[in-house]
Amino acid sequence: MRTAAWIAAIIVILLVGGYAFATGGTPARKPPEWLTAQKIAHRGLWTEGPERPENSLAAFEAAAAAGFAVELDAHLSADGEVVVVHDSELDRMTGEDLLVEDLTVAELQELRLLGGDETIPTLAEVLELVDGRVPVFVEIKNEGEVGALEDAVAEQLAAYEGDACVMSFNPYSLARVAEAAPEIPRGQLASRFKGEDLPWYQKLILANMAMNWTSKPDFIAYDIDALPCPGVTVQTWRGRPILGWTIDDADELAHAEKYCDGFICNPGALEPE
Repeated sequence: MRTAAWIAAIIVILLVGGYAFATGGTPARKPPEWLTAQKIAHRGLWTEGPERPENSLAAFEAAAAAGFAVELDAHLSADGEVVVVHDSELDRMTGEDLLVEDLTVAELQELRLLGGDETIPTLAEVLELVDGRVPVFVEIKNEGEVGALEDAVAEQLAAYEGDACVMSFNPYSLARVAEAAPEIPRGQLASRFKGEDLPWYQKLILANMAMNWTSKPDFIAYDIDALPCPGVTVQTWRGRPILGWTIDDADELAHAEKYCDGFICNPGALEPE
């Protein structure tokens, strides 16, 4: 009986210790206050039409002018430049059946967003436009080989004089940025991953942020439709700010306010600061 009790206690200790290690433990540094100082405009303050498409310079200017932080999506062009667009496939935003990674910057900027005047910007152009007025949240969009995109983003943000951070669903992308530029704040994006083409165990690990041991995030950005959840509660106890995404209206904002410290919003949930 006593032997069984000791074995059970050891198993519990190992499980608890393993979970604490896998999910990142306590952050090694205090997250910056600017992460949650204002609402974050998801892909900028955009319109449905061509006037201010998502992830355009016009949308980012509107967001910064209104006092919102800006969130954007980063891909790598064929010639190694960081460009700002959400989808790898360009048909939704440009009407062209092309891939970002197959085109150079010059070729990408020949395309027009939603048939208007706006083009696909580079990260450098966005940073120059924002110029430190509001924080910039860069989501690294990388489901492939980690390296070139992460290094390029890290290099630009390390040289940027304003407040900026990186986020990614890919924990290895964040780990790469941590190696290249450890001073840049990192955010682990996560959700329940319902409908995603992933094995069940990967969904379980990622939903519970059990790869934080490698990404070492300063904050968590979690799908508000999956809140509340125990994994996020644990991260809150450990002192990591929780950013909720993506908030479409006042009702969703009210829901997110129960569990989150910061808010990544589409235009319907944004009011001038």
